[in-house]
Amino acid sequence: MVKQVSGLLLLFALVFHAASASAEEVDLELVIAMDGSGSISAQEYLLQLDGTADAFRDPAVQTAIASGPVGRIAVSVLLWSDAAFPKFNTGWHLLDSPESANRFASVVRNFRVDENRRIDIGGGGGTGIGAGVEEALKLMRSNNHEGLRKVIDVSGDGIETEFWFSKGLMIRDAKLLAEAERVTVNGLPILNQDFPQLDRYYREEVISGPGAFVVVADGFRDFKRAIRKKLLREISSNISALPEAGKSDLVR
Repeated sequence: MVKQVSGLLLLFALVFHAASASAEEVDLELVIAMDGSGSISAQEYLLQLDGTADAFRDPAVQTAIASGPVGRIAVSVLLWSDAAFPKFNTGWHLLDSPESANRFASVVRNFRVDENRRIDIGGGGGTGIGAGVEEALKLMRSNNHEGLRKVIDVSGDGIETEFWFSKGLMIRDAKLLAEAERVTVNGLPILNQDFPQLDRYYREEVISGPGAFVVVADGFRDFKRAIRKKLLREISSNISALPEAGKSDLVR
């Protein structure tokens, strides 16, 4: 059964792999796949938003955005939970200057938040990491960009949960899709009392592709530091210096 599922996934990926002739070339297509499951409180969600927004305002990150051979990247933030719940995203944004990065930072800071900073997360449910990766791949297929590199940046505070009624892909199958479509999956596990060794799970079960890596956040208040460090590495990666496929490292 697993072999049949794997074969279907690979076939599905090959069908959708060809890029549109009119797609705009960018150095990087990046989906920041953020945990919006039921384990995430309003305060924790805001810490993720604010940390990500601050990272895109950071001068070092802004310099990295324009440092590639094309000089621009395309990025979208995705809010995921389990397969039974809707997914939300910011849409795709083309970043090629400090001004465009600052505008995107404002979009991120207000994503699913009203003018009084009240939360409308729209998530809930279980931790569907595979469903999040699957949705990120759909976003990449449907955009009007063609990246020299394609990366999904998965952050979360728990291991994947599996329900008998869920029809979404589990991470083991979502990784096959990502590999077939030449998309790297990186991880940002947020350590907590329930999952103090979540970094090990992300390293063994979540990340995938050439140069895939993990950056650890020691709780949600450490998310800002971790996402900045992670974005700097993702945006400014030297392709020729990446490890072989299947290799990874752990960064704190």
